[in-house]
Amino acid sequence: MDTTELDVAYRHLLTAAGAISDTTPLAVDSRSDINWTLSHIALSDRILAAAARDVLTGFPAIVDNRNAMDDTAINTLIASTTHTQRVQLVRRNAADLGAVIRAIPDHAAAMPVKLHLVSRDGQSVPEQRLPWSDLILLRATEHLPRHTERLTLLASEE
Repeated sequence: MDTTELDVAYRHLLTAAGAISDTTPLAVDSRSDINWTLSHIALSDRILAAAARDVLTGFPAIVDNRNAMDDTAINTLIASTTHTQRVQLVRRNAADLGAVIRAIPDHAAAMPVKLHLVSRDGQSVPEQRLPWSDLILLRATEHLPRHTERLTLLASEE
């Protein structure tokens, strides 16, 4: 499967995240949102990589984002890492996700994926099914760019 758009989206995201350091002067709320965003992305990439492995092997794939939205999981990750470590974790998890996606044959990209999603406030979103390729396209063209914009905006607030 082609990952060109996804790779570009991660490059932009990592550039924005890398422009922020552990010592960048930020408002407390901005720093908190940046920490949350990077932790959320790192955790969601693990979930997507597991689903990608299912697509690759032909098993039914389910994406359940609860762990990537869970306050306890996110706060544990934040408490155990620095900003720089979170950026590196996003980089590693994105590389792992990209590698698995590139291994997926094009014909398998149409495999439907069941989505069990919750919003940031923990509310369940109606269950959906999407072809794997559509889910990855949404990540590359909507999800990651929105997070990149958010990081850039938050980094400019003092």
